[in-house]
Amino acid sequence: MDDRVKELLERVRGTALAVGEAAGATARCAGKCAGQMLDVAKLNMKIFDLKGDIDQDLRMIGQMVYHAHRGQETDHKAMDDLLADIDEKSAAIETLRERVVLLRHSKSCPACGAVCGQEDKFCRGCGASL
Repeated sequence: MDDRVKELLERVRGTALAVGEAAGATARCAGKCAGQMLDVAKLNMKIFDLKGDIDQDLRMIGQMVYHAHRGQETDHKAMDDLLADIDEKSAAIETLRERVVLLRHSKSCPACGAVCGQEDKFCRGCGASL
C-alpha cells in the first residue's frame, strides 16, 4: 500500500477515535445533566407538597382564629402544634431550596429566596442586589 494512503488512513483513524471520545464525553455530560434535572424536579415536587401542607395548616389556624373571634372554644394546644408544624415545614423548604441551588450551580436571592444564575448581579424575581 502506498505510504500516502497509509498516512491518510491513519489520520482518518485518529480523527474517528477523537470523535468517538468526544461523543462519549458528551453522552456522559448529558446523562449527568439529565440526572441533575431529575433530582431538581424531585426536590421541587417536595417543596410544592410542603407548601400545600403549610397552606392547609394555615387554613386550619384561620378557622380556629375565626371561631375564637365568634366566642367559641379554641384549642390553643392544637394551634401551637400547627404553628410548630409550619415552622418545621418552612425550614425543610429552605433546606430543599439550598439543595436545588447547589444542583443547579446557581445562587439564591437573600431577599426573596428566588433561584438566580451564578453570574447574576441582581435577582430575577425581586431585583435585589446579589
